[in-house]
Amino acid sequence: MANEITHALLQTNGGQVASVLSPALVDQLFDPTDLRNLMSFVPWDVVGSDTLDVTQDVVPVAHAAASSETSGGQANTAYTTSKFSLAIARYVIQYQLTDLLGIAGGPIGIDQVANKISQSIGLTMTDLLCALFGSLSNSVGTTTVDLVVDDVYDADFQLTSSNVGAERACVLYPEQINNFIESLRGETGTVQFQDATAEMLAAKGPGFAGRWKGIDFWQSDSVNAANTNADSAGAMFGPGCFSYTMGPASRILSAGHVATDDIIVNTGDFFIERNRDSTNGMSALIGNFYPAVVESEDARGVGIITDR
Repeated sequence: MANEITHALLQTNGGQVASVLSPALVDQLFDPTDLRNLMSFVPWDVVGSDTLDVTQDVVPVAHAAASSETSGGQANTAYTTSKFSLAIARYVIQYQLTDLLGIAGGPIGIDQVANKISQSIGLTMTDLLCALFGSLSNSVGTTTVDLVVDDVYDADFQLTSSNVGAERACVLYPEQINNFIESLRGETGTVQFQDATAEMLAAKGPGFAGRWKGIDFWQSDSVNAANTNADSAGAMFGPGCFSYTMGPASRILSAGHVATDDIIVNTGDFFIERNRDSTNGMSALIGNFYPAVVESEDARGVGIITDR
């Protein structure tokens, strides 16, 4: 036989192509952990400043016994408050698409790019939170040494000593989570680690690893390196250790700073606008939001510094 019509032959002479692009779109592997639920949210209610001061009320003290039946003999007690400040700043991301891309078609278009910009909000907030772990005054662990169960106990004991309540979260770098689980395997009689179930993940969200001794464990690759990249700076903390706010981006729009026709997405906290470059045949999508994340009470947290 001769002159068969084959795929290989037609690929050579232009009748077939080596491959075509599927309309299906599959996400690449990434860490979608959003840890906003581990922080206290402070509503933004400010006019005339980019900084919001939050008052922390005085710690109550016990009454004193009167010196006698007819005389109190008690001096005034100082009512000493403190505060922390949330200073918002602009965070931005931009993608630019050419007009030719729109003509050629494919799975990547304006809607898909806008969706990725929206997803980046939670990732950014997680980055801002994890960046604060290294500033906690108290810390446990040994540099360049793998995390072990005793490190977690030490952090738990420290929070108990500081009168932090039973509700606690522990955020660790993935390798720290692995080291912790490995250390648990060598323990005898220890409390069992509860791996995250489908129900837990639905309630807690991505990044939730499980629960041990009532402590919720989260893993995130946003946990920063420490000690010249030798260690990871994770943390265990209770409610109120960290706080965040978001400046209402809707005020920018209501003030008329951005043309309504240029808005692609508007959630109130952030917006995506289109910037058209007609001369060069391109459209940029620009995401904007104005967050602030702070350590609101140092004693409520403990850094966990162990080998990366």
